[in-house]
Amino acid sequence: MKAAPGLTVDTKTWTDVAADADAVSSAAGEYIKKHIPLDKSPAECKEWWDSLSDEQRDEYKRAFPEIIGNLDGIPSDVRDEVNRENLDILIGKLSGEHGERAKTQLDALKSIQQQLQDNAAKPLVDPKEPPMYLLGVSDEGLGRAIVAFGNPDKSKNVSAYVPGLGTALDAGFAGGDVKRAYDTAVDARNIDPSSASIVWLGYDPPQLDAPLDPVTLVSDTDVMSAHDAEKGAPAYNSFMGGIAATNDHKDLHLVAIGHSYGSRLVGAATQEPGGIPGADDIILVGSPGTGVNHAADLGVGKDHVFVGAAENDPVSHLPSKKEAVAGTVGFFGGGPAGAYLFGDLADQGDDDLWFGKDPASEAFGARRFKVLDGPMPVVDGQGLTPAHSNYFNPARDKDPVSAANIAAIVADRPDLVIWDKYR
Repeated sequence: MKAAPGLTVDTKTWTDVAADADAVSSAAGEYIKKHIPLDKSPAECKEWWDSLSDEQRDEYKRAFPEIIGNLDGIPSDVRDEVNRENLDILIGKLSGEHGERAKTQLDALKSIQQQLQDNAAKPLVDPKEPPMYLLGVSDEGLGRAIVAFGNPDKSKNVSAYVPGLGTALDAGFAGGDVKRAYDTAVDARNIDPSSASIVWLGYDPPQLDAPLDPVTLVSDTDVMSAHDAEKGAPAYNSFMGGIAATNDHKDLHLVAIGHSYGSRLVGAATQEPGGIPGADDIILVGSPGTGVNHAADLGVGKDHVFVGAAENDPVSHLPSKKEAVAGTVGFFGGGPAGAYLFGDLADQGDDDLWFGKDPASEAFGARRFKVLDGPMPVVDGQGLTPAHSNYFNPARDKDPVSAANIAAIVADRPDLVIWDKYR
C-alpha cells in the first residue's frame, strides 16, 4: 500500500485491509477454484503461472496474495513479494484480536518482519550475506511460516529443515528456528556459494506440556503419536515438489532435514507415494525414530541418509514403547532410578526407539556424523534437553562440529564430513 501525502499506513489500516481481504476471498471462492490450479501438482502450478501474462500475474497477486504466496510451484521471488504483503495483513489482523494465541503469533510475525527489513540492508555492508525470503506465512493452526536464506530457485544446493517437538509460530521459532536456517545457509555458502537453506513450519508439531519422563511417554498421546507427522507429510512433499519445479539447475541437490519430531515427519514423507520429490539426501538430527527400521527404506539410498545424535540428547534416546511401559512401572515403584532400571531391563539391546529403529544404530544403516555430546540434562544446570537444541549452532560453546557437518552435507561435500561410529 502507498499512502497519499499527509497520510500513513499504520496497523489500524492493515487491520481494515485484513478484513477486506477475507471478504474478497470469500466472495471470489468459486472464481479461485475455476482459475487457480489448487488441486494440481506443483509442476502443473508452475506451468499455469508461466502461461500467464505479466498483467494477469499482477492481478492474481493483488487479488489473492494469501493464495499465491503459499502456492507450491510459484517462483520463490513471487512468493516472497506477495508474502511480505501477507505479513502486513496478518499483523494487522492479529493486532485486532485478543487472546494468548493472537499475541504469540503477532510477536513472532513482528520479529520476522524486522529480520526481513534488517536483512534487506545487510548486503550494503556484507555482499556475501544470504538474502532472506518469506515463502509462506499463515495463522492457521499453531501458525505457518516458511523462511529461506539464499534463493531456492537460483541455488544448486537447497535444504529444507522441519522443526519438531514444541515448535509453533512464536518468539522461539522466530528467534531460534529461523536462525538455524540462517546459520546453515552461511556455513554451506562458505563451502559452495550456490546454497540456500529453508526452515519449513508447514504443520502443527506436537506441543510439550510435561518433561520427557516415562510417565509422559505413555500419557501424552499427542507427543508420542505419529498422527501430526503423517498429517503434515503431504504438505512437506508438496513444498519440496515446488522447489524441484521452480529451481533453475538441472543438477539440483535437494536435502530434507528433520530435527526431533520433524525427523518423524520426514520419515512419513518418504513413505508417501513417490517419496519426497527431488530429494537427494536426508539428514536426521535428535531423532526419536523415523517410522521405518532401515535407512534404505527412506527412498534415497542408505548412503544418502545422514544422522547426528548427541550422547546427552534424551530425545535421541527415547525408549521403545516396551521400555516406556516398563519404565513407568519402575517409576512408580522406585522413582527415576527405578524407571531407568526397568527400562534397561526391557531394552534387550534391540536398538529400538519410540518411532522405530534408532537412526544412529548400525542396524538402521545410515551414515552417522560427529556431533558434540552436549550438556547433560539437569546436571549441567541448563534444563532437561539442552543438547537437543545445539545441532545447528556453530557457536564455540554449542556444537560447531555438528553445524559444520550439516553444512558440508547441504553443500554436497560429504568428503568434508567428520564421521562417528554407530552406537
